[in-house]
Amino acid sequence: MKFPALENKIYLDTARSGLMYNELLSWRKEHEIDFLNRGSQFRLNHEILLEKTRTEINNFLGSNNLTTFLVQNFSIGLSLLLKSIKSEKSVLIVKDDYSSIINQVACSGLKYNFVNNNYDVEAQILEGINKYNPDVFIFSIVQHIDGTLIDLDFIKQIKEDFPQILIIADGTQFCGTQFFNFQSSEIDVLISSGYKWMLGGYGNGFVSFNHTYQKSHFKIDLQYFVNLFEPGHHDTLNFGSLLFSLRKMSNFGLDEIEKKINSLSLYTLEKLKRKKLLTPKIIKRSSHSNIFNIKGDEKLYQQLLLNNVICSQRGDGIRISVNFYNTKKEIDYFLSIL
Repeated sequence: MKFPALENKIYLDTARSGLMYNELLSWRKEHEIDFLNRGSQFRLNHEILLEKTRTEINNFLGSNNLTTFLVQNFSIGLSLLLKSIKSEKSVLIVKDDYSSIINQVACSGLKYNFVNNNYDVEAQILEGINKYNPDVFIFSIVQHIDGTLIDLDFIKQIKEDFPQILIIADGTQFCGTQFFNFQSSEIDVLISSGYKWMLGGYGNGFVSFNHTYQKSHFKIDLQYFVNLFEPGHHDTLNFGSLLFSLRKMSNFGLDEIEKKINSLSLYTLEKLKRKKLLTPKIIKRSSHSNIFNIKGDEKLYQQLLLNNVICSQRGDGIRISVNFYNTKKEIDYFLSIL
């Protein structure tokens, strides 16, 4: 996989968007040329490609025993799912989680409560469950602002202790960073966009139901979800791009990707700790993801951009994220600017 965007810059911004690579661009060109030359005929077998995409997503999530629907992005998937939840149900969400989670829940008309997003966020979640007795818990596995990684073993314990709770997870900042067996995770519904760590480009995502699908929470049966999530046509360019990248990453080896990301994340974490650039919240936690938010203002952000370091302003600081195509040398260069 060759990424031209890496040639002249240090790209620490996969948390905002994954990169295009030469092989994917070539496939997309062939796809559009086929459309150019054949018009409507190029979609004669489009459902085969879409079904292959669903199957590849399931394989990527470690199980064939999943029910997966294709959606344009996480926000649309969550919005549609919330519309199908019975109106008397209540929701628990994490303060300062992905804004689309909070906005979609607020727009759904469902009753909801927040838990604090502190260093002990898992304890806050447990306290919120005991206090509010929610029917649904929605969270991002990796918090997009500072990279807090919610302990998935804790989520398993929650499901064991409170089996009646419907657990919905946002995997947008997680899927593609490590091997993940969705079936054994005890998460009920996983929703994700594909344009970040799965390198699928924009306009694709999925809603995947685990085998623990709980009918009691929904107004409609599972068989009707296809009409809810997949009305009309799907863009084969977008979903074909996701299919292409998932296959490419699987062939490369998700275990190898995970190993590279983990190694570089630990290296980055230790360096940032030494420079005292992380918040107390992150320092107090025993484990972390590959996304970091450092202390920094607009001036520092502009200085980083001038030195060809691509990152994002999020929350009160500057967010960087490391992927398998980054190196320790690039992290050292980034730190030298600070």
